[in-house]
Amino acid sequence: FFFDTNQTSQTLMAQTATGQQNASLYVGDLGADVTEAMLFDLFKAVGPVLSIRVCRDAVTRRSLGYAYVNFQNPVDAERALETLNYHTLKGQPLRIMWSHRDPSLRKAGAGNVFIKNLHKSIDNQTLYDTFSQFGNILSCKVATDGMTGESRGYGFVHFESEESAKAAIEKVNGMLLKSLQVYVGPFYRRALRQKDASNTYTNLYIKELKEGVVEDTIKEHFGTFGKITSSCLKADKKGRPFAFVSFETHEEAGKAVEECHDKYIEALCASEEQKLYCQRAQKKSERMEELRKKLSQLRARKMHEYSGSNLYVKNLDDTVDEKGLRDSFEKFGEITSVKIALDENTPPVSKGFGFVCFKDAEAANKAISEMNGHMLGTKPLYVNVAQRKEVRQATLEVQYAARYSRMASGGPQAPPPGQPMGGYPMYNSPPGAFPGYPGGVPAYPYGPAGPSAVRAGMMGAPKWAQQGMPGMGPFPPQGPPHADARASADGNEATTAAATRTPPYAGGTGYGRG
Repeated sequence: FFFDTNQTSQTLMAQTATGQQNASLYVGDLGADVTEAMLFDLFKAVGPVLSIRVCRDAVTRRSLGYAYVNFQNPVDAERALETLNYHTLKGQPLRIMWSHRDPSLRKAGAGNVFIKNLHKSIDNQTLYDTFSQFGNILSCKVATDGMTGESRGYGFVHFESEESAKAAIEKVNGMLLKSLQVYVGPFYRRALRQKDASNTYTNLYIKELKEGVVEDTIKEHFGTFGKITSSCLKADKKGRPFAFVSFETHEEAGKAVEECHDKYIEALCASEEQKLYCQRAQKKSERMEELRKKLSQLRARKMHEYSGSNLYVKNLDDTVDEKGLRDSFEKFGEITSVKIALDENTPPVSKGFGFVCFKDAEAANKAISEMNGHMLGTKPLYVNVAQRKEVRQATLEVQYAARYSRMASGGPQAPPPGQPMGGYPMYNSPPGAFPGYPGGVPAYPYGPAGPSAVRAGMMGAPKWAQQGMPGMGPFPPQGPPHADARASADGNEATTAAATRTPPYAGGTGYGRG
C-alpha cells in the first residue's frame, strides 16, 4: 500500500542528506487482520502520509504484526507518536516508536532497562507512564503470553540516553508497583547472561534426595559451605523430592558443587548407589537448549556410526511385526536393531514402514539388492538406505529444480535415476527418427542384394496386411503416393516398389499410426 514509492524514497533520502529529523514510525503489536488501509484511515488525521507498509511473510503473505508509517513532515510523525501510541485498533493496543534504519542502536543495548516481578495488571501504557518521567523512551513493552495475552511478569524500557536508564534504575529498583517489589536493572542479551551465569551463580539445584528428607537436614549439610540466603524443598509429580539452595557468594556455591555433586551423602541419599546431583540452577529455556544440543550431537554421531547400515523399509503388510521383519533380514548379516512405526491407537497398528539396522554396511547393501521388491506377506517391499528428513528434502529440491529447468528450456526430461536414457521422446522427435517416414531408417533391413531384395525369411508386410480381414479383400497399398504413380507408369518398377513397401504399422500413413 504505497502512495508513491519513488517520491517516498526521494523524500527520505533528501531528509537524511539535509540532516532533517526522522519522519518514519514503527507500529507494532498489530492484529493479524490489520491492513494498510486501516492504518491510513487512522494516521491520515494527524498529517499527510507518504506511505504505509505492513510487513508480511514472503510465502504465506500473512502479517508479521508490525508496519512502517512514513509522514511527510517530522512534526506530524512526532504528534502521531504522542497521540496514537497505545491506541486500540481491532481490539489490540498499538505500540509506536521511531523507526531507526541503523540497527546498531538496538543491538548495542545502551539505555535498555529490564524490569521483572511486575503485577499482572501492568500493561504497556502503565509501564510507559511510570518510566517516561526519567527521559525520552524509544520503546516500551511488557512480555505477554502468545496464547492468552496475559502478562508474563517482566518487561523492557529502552531510553534514548544511558543517563535516563541509570536514573530509572536508581529510582525504581526495589520500589512497590501495585503491591509487588520490582527489580529494575540493565538489560543483557541471553548469550551474555548465560556466559556470565557460569561464573557468577549462587543458586543450586539438588535432586536424587531420599524420600522423607526435610529442609532442615538440607540446610544443615549445605550450611557448612557458607551462608545460605534461601532454600526450598519440593516434590515433582511422581513424589520425588528436589531442593534449591542459594548462597551469598559464588565461591560458596562453587565449593558446595565440588564437594557434593555425584557423591554419596548418608544424610541425604537413600543408598550408596544413589549419588547426589548438585549443580547450578538453570532456567527451563537453558535446560531445553542444552538438551537439544546433546540430542543433536547424539543423532549426528549415530548417523555417522551407522551410515549406510541403517535401512528404511516401507510398504509393510499389516500382519508383519518386528520379529517377522527381523527373521526376513537376519540372513544377510548381524542386525543391531529392528523397529516398526506404530500409531497411537489401542491396540497400536503398524504405519506400514520401519527400520532395520545392520552391524556393517556390506550386509545392508546385500539386503537392499535382495529384498527391494521382495514379496513379504501380500506386498512388495521398498528397501533403501535410511536418510534424515533434511537430506531427503534437499535431494528432492535438487531433483525438482533440475526438472523445472529442463522443462523451461524445452529440452527432454531425464529418466528417473537408475533407468537408461531411451530414444527421442514422442513430442520432440527429429525427422527420420521413426521407420517409414521420408528420410528415416528403413522399415526392415535390406538383404545382400540391396533394396530390391528382402532378406530371406522376412516379408515386406505382415501376413494379416497381405490377406486382409475375413470377408474383405486385401488392404490397399500402404506405401507413399509416388510409389503407386511409378507403378502405373512401369509395371516392373511397381513390382520393385511393392517388394520394398513399408508395412502399415511402421509407416506414417498406415493403420498402425495416423
